[in-house]
Amino acid sequence: MKVKLIEPTRYLGSGKLLRGEWLLTPSLTLPHLAALAPSDIEIAIENDFFGEPKYDEPVDLVGITSYTNRALRAYEIADEFRRRGVPVVMGGIHASLAPDEAAEHADTVVVGEAEETWPQFLDDFRRGCAKKRYVAERYAPLANLPPPRFSLLDPSRYMSLRPRGIFRLAPTPLVPIQAGRGCPHNCEYCTVAVFNGRQHRTRPVAEVVAEVRAARARSCFFVDDNIFASPAYARELFEALIPLKIKWAGQATLAAAKDRALIELAARSGCVFLCIGIESLSSKQLRLMRKTHNVVEDYSAHLRAYRRAGIALAATLIFGFDTEDTQAFDESCDFLVRNRVPFTQWFPLAPYPGTALLARLRAEGKVKDERWWLRRDLARRFGPLVFPGGEAAEETFRERFLRAWKRVYSWRNIARRILLPPGKQWPIEILFNLALRRGLGCETSLFDS
Repeated sequence: MKVKLIEPTRYLGSGKLLRGEWLLTPSLTLPHLAALAPSDIEIAIENDFFGEPKYDEPVDLVGITSYTNRALRAYEIADEFRRRGVPVVMGGIHASLAPDEAAEHADTVVVGEAEETWPQFLDDFRRGCAKKRYVAERYAPLANLPPPRFSLLDPSRYMSLRPRGIFRLAPTPLVPIQAGRGCPHNCEYCTVAVFNGRQHRTRPVAEVVAEVRAARARSCFFVDDNIFASPAYARELFEALIPLKIKWAGQATLAAAKDRALIELAARSGCVFLCIGIESLSSKQLRLMRKTHNVVEDYSAHLRAYRRAGIALAATLIFGFDTEDTQAFDESCDFLVRNRVPFTQWFPLAPYPGTALLARLRAEGKVKDERWWLRRDLARRFGPLVFPGGEAAEETFRERFLRAWKRVYSWRNIARRILLPPGKQWPIEILFNLALRRGLGCETSLFDS
């Protein structure tokens, strides 16, 4: 039996598909699914980012996984394969949170974490008795996971598998590794706790280290939503990483910097880069989005602690709340420059399926469409929200958003954030700032893969 696994790309605001020749790092999902499949099944992996899927290639089954911002493209690919008589199974976070919608485009939908349901589906499919839906009855135990099959990927397409150019000189967040799942927080806008649960589950440290060794990674990216979620586990992991002499990146909360010794240990273990969610400079908005572990008054001190440890940060912010001050964009820009935050990524508020945010905004009549992610005309605009004041207010929002974003990545502010004086990671910081500057408008940056 031959199975093709496909990762869809997404549409840009221009209505064109996001395409390119290479990505910084591969997704972990499809190599992991390939590893979970029986060894006698032939698996091929395709990434729609690199070009149109090979629809004419003979396969017995196509599997597609996607995030919400790629759902429209995922459905287009699924519909085309089904039109040609090829069965399609869909899974992943979007299909799990909108399974009835996904079922309109697939023969089978796998809901939830797939460690147990995916092998069961494959067995049923081979016997000709596959069900329409498979639902994970529990959160999967994370011990004894097979190593991802990165060998199925074309190494020339990923910087992590074949470093080239300047990336040979500077370690970068590359081979994806997962140490844990789940998030104890309950942010209103986030799908992580909905999909992976609010209990943080971890893999045995020895197995994580073995996976890093097996991948022969000189640098890796921990895909955990918060690598510091369990401090005792994090300490054990970081101690075990020190002998490997790798460089690594990950995701964390800003508040983790309260434990200075822990982030210093992370730096000694090779941490050079973290994505952290600031989200807002307004305490009122943080309470509204239920992100109460962020304390605005502590932001500057925590940012300094990370910088002193030699860890570069990419800070995310969300804009579009009703309570937002009209000066929020410029204030955010000034804050980021003043605190010398190396990178930032800004997002318009978007209510994703399954979130408390979507339920609240739906009840308040503030969502343009119940399934906004399927409408290209909304994708071309700046967000799915109904703006108080109508289209004029939305256009003003867009103009202010982009104007302030460009200020952050102006030559002057790049220099002020990174070079006055330079920090320990300044070559990497300059490299990514140039890439983000080239992708002004947040649509084609290296973080938008």
